[in-house]
Parts: sequence; C-alpha cells; structure tokens
Amino acid sequence: MGPQALEDQDPMVILFDETASETLRQVAVIQQFDDETAQQQLELHAGDELVIDDQHLPIDAVGSLVNENLQTIGHVTLIFSDAGPADLHNAIYFRGQPKPNFRVGTQLIYRLK
Repeated sequence: MGPQALEDQDPMVILFDETASETLRQVAVIQQFDDETAQQQLELHAGDELVIDDQHLPIDAVGSLVNENLQTIGHVTLIFSDAGPADLHNAIYFRGQPKPNFRVGTQLIYRLK
C-alpha cells in the first residue's frame, strides 16, 4: 500500500495489480490475483459483490471501463458512501457503505451473481 493510498476522509480506494509503476504505487493499494485466467475473464455488474476480508459489499454500479481495466492492469477505483464522484468510468460504487479498513494482507474476493 502506498503512503498516500488510504486517506481517512477520502471515500475512494485506488487498486492496481502488481504491474503498477512506482508513481502509481504511492497512491494505490496493490492487489494480487491468484488466478490470471480468472482475472482476464472477470465481468462485474451491479448486484455482484466484493468481499473485503469478511465484509460483504453489494456493488451498486460499475463504470464503463471497470471490466477492461481489471482484466488488463488490475485497476479499479472503489468508491464508498455517497460522497465520491458520481460518474467515474473506472469506478465500482458502494453507496451508503463506509470504507472498510485495508491493511497488508487484506483479502479481496470478487463474487459474481
């Protein structure tokens, strides 16, 4: 996790996979996919779920570039609560949800309906 990745008041968390540049690593949480084939086939939609450690979060909306970015560079911006920007093409929205705690070793599971 980059030193600027998790600002307390910021409702956004930026994720990239391990190919992120050093500059991006300063502001991002780096996610590691266990199965590269599954990553390349990942197709998220509203109604799917992201599990962060043991916290199950229903996905309210998925930006138009989310799936392509996740499949190729493991990139997505997670937006929690209603305070974040409303129309980011690379964002997954969790409206009304507080931002979970992230730490080294936090497990993310993308669950499809």
